[in-house]
Amino acid sequence: MKMLLGCAALILGVVSAAAAGAQSAPDAGPAASEVSWGVAPMERRRATAITDVAKARGFKGEIAIDAGGMSITSWVSPDMVREGYVPLETRAAMWPYASITKQKLAARLLPELATMGFTLDTSVSRILPRWPKGAPAPTIRQLLQHRSGLRNPEDTPKGANGWPAFYNEPSKHGLSWCMNGRAAPPASGWAYNNCDYIVLGAVLEEVSLETVEHMLGAPRDDAEPREHGTMMITAANAGKFYAMKSPESEVIPAYGASAALGGPLIDVVFFNWGQMKAYKDGVPALKPMWQGDPELGYMALGQWVFEVQPPGCTAPVKVAERKGEIGQYRLSNIMLPDLGRSMVFATIDPAFEFGEIWQGEGFMAEAVGMLACDKET
Repeated sequence: MKMLLGCAALILGVVSAAAAGAQSAPDAGPAASEVSWGVAPMERRRATAITDVAKARGFKGEIAIDAGGMSITSWVSPDMVREGYVPLETRAAMWPYASITKQKLAARLLPELATMGFTLDTSVSRILPRWPKGAPAPTIRQLLQHRSGLRNPEDTPKGANGWPAFYNEPSKHGLSWCMNGRAAPPASGWAYNNCDYIVLGAVLEEVSLETVEHMLGAPRDDAEPREHGTMMITAANAGKFYAMKSPESEVIPAYGASAALGGPLIDVVFFNWGQMKAYKDGVPALKPMWQGDPELGYMALGQWVFEVQPPGCTAPVKVAERKGEIGQYRLSNIMLPDLGRSMVFATIDPAFEFGEIWQGEGFMAEAVGMLACDKET
């Protein structure tokens, strides 16, 4: 995994340099809203078909597409261009990743657990020395699939800003609060709970002997504070993120390992590339991430994985999906692992209708069809 991340960093440097050069050309004009690098005609056609539909539907935000073989296209809506955003270069927009954080955490945690000899059915109390003594503990699998029975931050009283006290008063809550007062795990199904991944963040730090930020953040070649790239959102750096305002700037840091990661969308594309390569290589520790459970709505670990026949396709395709939503931010990360293609969307528009891929209609279903089967508008 570290080798894949290093390759991604190298490619990012080349892409950024090429894109920066493209943006410095005279009379760039409206073309500044889209940048492509190393994109062959077929891959460009796939990406253009998706962005054309996004434009027609009034999408406001950013889309990054790997249409195959790391042929990357980044498209941003005109409103972002007017705000001075330049895509695919060092001043690229930084987005809170929201629950895409969970997807990235699962992907880093599983190999570390395997290295240390732990399994998905290991009790978290065997790994975390700070787990309350004598208290029943969930397994790693239960945490990853939101079947832990931990108490839920959403159940704490709402503040005047509409956010639960857990996020408004982190000094009174956080990891210790999550680990105490556990109820019985659900007999069936699952219950979404950010405490599950806050605890898993502590597990990752324990088995890796590194911080969550170091394990999940984008690679860097020096010890200076990161100015761009993937990072944990803190009170000190929240102002770097696109359209960040209050109260998000105050509460997002308290989400920690469950949803406080952020960075440019291109970093998510590189993450996807690494994950899909591991999938094709059959990396044993990561196989459970690609096994959607029908009894849990096709939840796998950190993502949902299912087969669907999108509009315009003659056969089903395998899809890995991870949504993220936190305050005004809405994201959707899609991988087609058998094809080695992916795309990620980010917006602050509450009115945009993404639709559901599995329903076979709406924007996301259509976009998956175009990415998978070369469907044109």
